Amino acid sequence: MKILIPILSETENDEAFIDKAVAGAKEVILLLIVDASPKEKFGFTTSFIQKARHIMEEVKKAVGKKRKPCEDILEWGDTMNKIVNIALLRKTDKVCLKAQDNQYFKDLLKRLKDEKIETEVIGSGSETAKESGAK
Repeated sequence: MKILIPILSETENDEAFIDKAVAGAKEVILLLIVDASPKEKFGFTTSFIQKARHIMEEVKKAVGKKRKPCEDILEWGDTMNKIVNIALLRKTDKVCLKAQDNQYFKDLLKRLKDEKIETEVIGSGSETAKESGAK
């Protein structure tokens, strides 16, 4: 199973999130998007590139410890469009997201569902929700 994990916040390097996200994965793609638009706390703006790269490196190391092949991608542009496009172009089986409570995140979930992309939202603790979007 090919999993896409977009790095959307400073919390994706959480060990419990990574464990759940990569369970059953044969290949993991980490996606970091640098978004210059002014969305509050959703994705990374250009001023936080170094911090975002550091978080992605931490996630990549954690995935590597689980002996899963891992590729990291850095993209510039609109966060939502890049996630959808990479998921479709790379033919990922599932997009795993760390839960967030904001309108941008809700819009992303709706868009992924509209595009019929299987999505798993992993919250804090043991909360997990799957959005059906079977391809």
